Amino acid sequence: MRRSLIHYWRTHLGLVLGAAIASTALTGALLIGDSMRGSLRALALERLGHIDYALLGERFFRDELAKKIPGTTAPVILLSGSARHATNQARASRVQIQGIDQRFADLFPSGGESLLSSLQQANDTPFPSLVISASLQRELGAKIGDAILLSLQRQSQSHRESLFGRRATEDIVTTIRAVLTGILPDSGPGRFGLRPHQHLPLNAFVDLKALQQALDQPDQANALLVGTTDLSPEELQQHLAEHLNLADLGLNLVQRENYIALESTRFILNAPTIATAITSGAEEGLAASTFLTYLANEISSNGRTVPYSTVTAVNDPAGLYLQDGQPAQALAEDELYLNAWTAAQLNAAPGDSVALAYYVVGPREELTTAQARFRLKGIVAMRALAVDRTLTPAYPGLQDEEDISAWDAPFPMDMDKIQPRDEAYWDRYGASPKAFVSGKTGQRLWRSKHGEATALRFYPLAEGDLVTDWRGLRENLLQHLSPESAGFSFRPVRQQAIQASAGATDFSGLFIGFSLFLIAAAALLLLLLCRFGLEQRMREAGLLLAIGYPLAAVRRRFFNEGLALTGLGALLGLAGAQLYAYLLLFGLRTWWLPAIGTPFLQLHSNLSSLGLGYLATLLLVALTIRRTISRFHAIPVRALLAGTLNAPQQRQHNRSTKLAAVGLLLALALSALATTTEAATAAALFFGSGAAALLALLALFSSWLHTAQHRDLRSGLAIGIHNSIRNPSRSALSTALIACATFVIVAVGANRRVEWQEDPGTGGFSLLAEADIPLHQDLNSEMGRFELGLSADLSSTHFFPMRVLPGEDISCLNLYQPQTPRVLGVTSKLIQRGGFPFQQTLEPTPAESENPWLLLNRDLGPEIIPAIGDFNSTQWILHKSLGEDVIIENEAGEKLALRLVGLLQGSVFQGELLIAEDRFTQHFPARSGYGYFLVETNTPETVAAALEKNLSAYGFDTTTSAARLLAYHAIENTYLSTFQTLGGLGLILGTFGLGILLLRNVLERSGELATLSACGFRRARLAALLLYENGFLLLAGLAIGITAALIAVAPRLLDPSPFPWASLGFSLFLVLAAGLLASLIAVRIALRRPLLGTLKSE
Repeated sequence: MRRSLIHYWRTHLGLVLGAAIASTALTGALLIGDSMRGSLRALALERLGHIDYALLGERFFRDELAKKIPGTTAPVILLSGSARHATNQARASRVQIQGIDQRFADLFPSGGESLLSSLQQANDTPFPSLVISASLQRELGAKIGDAILLSLQRQSQSHRESLFGRRATEDIVTTIRAVLTGILPDSGPGRFGLRPHQHLPLNAFVDLKALQQALDQPDQANALLVGTTDLSPEELQQHLAEHLNLADLGLNLVQRENYIALESTRFILNAPTIATAITSGAEEGLAASTFLTYLANEISSNGRTVPYSTVTAVNDPAGLYLQDGQPAQALAEDELYLNAWTAAQLNAAPGDSVALAYYVVGPREELTTAQARFRLKGIVAMRALAVDRTLTPAYPGLQDEEDISAWDAPFPMDMDKIQPRDEAYWDRYGASPKAFVSGKTGQRLWRSKHGEATALRFYPLAEGDLVTDWRGLRENLLQHLSPESAGFSFRPVRQQAIQASAGATDFSGLFIGFSLFLIAAAALLLLLLCRFGLEQRMREAGLLLAIGYPLAAVRRRFFNEGLALTGLGALLGLAGAQLYAYLLLFGLRTWWLPAIGTPFLQLHSNLSSLGLGYLATLLLVALTIRRTISRFHAIPVRALLAGTLNAPQQRQHNRSTKLAAVGLLLALALSALATTTEAATAAALFFGSGAAALLALLALFSSWLHTAQHRDLRSGLAIGIHNSIRNPSRSALSTALIACATFVIVAVGANRRVEWQEDPGTGGFSLLAEADIPLHQDLNSEMGRFELGLSADLSSTHFFPMRVLPGEDISCLNLYQPQTPRVLGVTSKLIQRGGFPFQQTLEPTPAESENPWLLLNRDLGPEIIPAIGDFNSTQWILHKSLGEDVIIENEAGEKLALRLVGLLQGSVFQGELLIAEDRFTQHFPARSGYGYFLVETNTPETVAAALEKNLSAYGFDTTTSAARLLAYHAIENTYLSTFQTLGGLGLILGTFGLGILLLRNVLERSGELATLSACGFRRARLAALLLYENGFLLLAGLAIGITAALIAVAPRLLDPSPFPWASLGFSLFLVLAAGLLASLIAVRIALRRPLLGTLKSE
């Protein structure tokens, strides 16, 4: 074997290089996957520093809780907002504003001290210092010493969507002026973020105390970050439960004269809290009674009215006494009590009809006036419960005012209705209720998504110490009210980040797919090189067989020799794989940057991938060599000794004919089936049909090569074509290389997308808008636009708002594996409008078939919510199909299943899931306002400019729908470009194969060429004959590839969106030019050999 390796070193060098190329392509693709996962993991761990767990509260709590958690625990304030440069007015939205102190810096060994020292620098102004990330600095164009304005959401005591919620801009948005004292690099704390994403976050850091003061939240935080610890999540929860107090849970337990009151810091108690508290009270020997107090705009009877009065719903009227001193009796649902003062003003007597007019907060936060009529059951004396002003929560701006006329009410009031008698009542009785209704009536009229009681009172069932009862009830409540139910739950963010870094996409498989043609081309090239080497040694094989060597021994000799060489080549390919992977990563950081968003990728090599690539290459090579030497049994020994390797052609012709028939039938069947299926399936079927057509056309061409005969050889082209059929297998193989490359270039390039405003994925909406701080005003109403300072010119613009549950981006823009998707609440108005093409729907009714958005209204059970997602995101990112569930948690920590009842086709909603608004508010009542908007307008540029200018404090950011789709298509286009580029490398190998074919033909026909030269043919004429031969095969490959590809992309041809004819034509021109250039180079090399010596040897 050693002598053979030395003697045929040139041929063997080709085999080694062919194996190295195959190993490089296959192993390099595996290393891309390793590098993607390794880089995502490194990035995830870098942005977390030493943080293992995070608690993100739905409400603020005492920052001293951090001291109760073992280890390094940092209390922080994490808010989303916007930033604006005070001088140049540059603006950035989606800014993460963090209030931090030394404990946060300790969680980042690299960069933490620099952050803290910059934050503690004196700036010679009364304003707090500010440190920002380099990415935010680039957005703002800021430098050290500049003033930056941070806009963020104020904290509200009342739920903003309640009657007493404040929704004016000045009540929602607060602006902090800060001085820039430091700029962090986009690494370490500068890249801090709890949600995995490879894009650079816009971070702004303020001193914790300064941010607490600006938000009027002294000694409060809304998040805890726990450093490296051996504690489990359950142990952390246990430590938290032991140190939480009722105030952290948003509750106050107050001991009064003869009862204990449980109240909410947000003025209303929800049903789970009430149920738990009643159970705790019973265990402590306390009876419980609920109260719900609401504001009536008017109480009227007998033509008289009393304005702006509180009304309390009571389950048990204990504590109310009639004027004759008798205890009040239970009320029916259509009955009420008036206190003596109110009854006197109305001149009302028992049995009279009394009307209550009150505000109702609608689903869009609009206020409407409703009225309820009651029969006056009796009049209660002005004592005991009837004059208990604590029945009314201490709403800011109302309870603390001396006069009704001084109320700072968040709802419209007609102050002209206020009479001196009303002020006198306020002075004496304050907010004491003027009327009482039954508990059931109160629930029916005034219960909201936020709760069903304004107070819960506990009364001792036996004589005892009320202080002792209070303490016992407090401890019992803390035992029964779990932190999870209040949104206090530690998340293992480090573990989740590591899991997410596996990626939503298998990049090893993806780049193997991208490199598939390159790998196939390397295998075909290897096959050509094997045949070339075998044809050079056919006389040796014939001689070995002639002197008695068994056929198996000859095969084994050649197989072992080839395997040893290719094993060396595959080993060399492992080194090449490192370079190949590095170059691809460089491409992803530069030319193909849209595919990953930011240039963060670094090369990571795993021994397992190197080993797998090496073994896979050996297997591929072994099959190729075995396929080549298996031809010996079909060739007579005499033919081998004579140096001819042409096997019988009829058998190959029959085989090719059968293969062509099968491919043609398969192509026709897939095309017919595609016409009866949905668009996505049809596209896949047409692509399969095109691939089958490619196989059929190549088989037909091979069959023609094996049987064609040319009698008219008077033209150079005819001679070239005739020469191409002299070795039909070799010509068919070369044609297949070019045809496959052409098929890939056309089929892939045809799917490139450009910005197209009429894309059905926009749903007919011109603009998309998002707000960092949710809006509570109706942009479709004149009053709502006026309150926000928007021009009346927007009256012809229609807005479709949606509620937002923050979560992870589930589109292709996020390389991490999302675990908690962002969710949008879709209004009934948008559901009725419909729009957007659907790819799949779940067993729709006729009405749902006409408008699939109605699927969101289906009742699937209490814990199952119908949801709509985009097909691409659910299929490839979430790995969920139609009818499957995506599990999330509601505000109480309970599991919810979002069942996919419909999948959109290429829409603007690729980053989120959509549910009906009523289901959203049911499970996420604390998420008030609207943060996502679809906009219908004929002047998108003007509207976008007006919205961003006037709503900058809300962090309002607009983009055209077409641009949003193009951002998603950019990922797809980048992948297609990658595929085309790697396919181009395969094309280079294909043209190299053409060159090998031409060289081999010249060597085989060197005597023939020498004879033609001796007969007067000049070298230029001989070169033309050879180019005709290769040019014919090149054009045949192009024609076959284009024909099959056009079948594969038939749906794209019928698509009304722009088709990239120009870019495809240019690409095909490059294929033709590359093939002709490779042939020309091969001809020049071949004809340099002296032909006279060859003629003498003949």
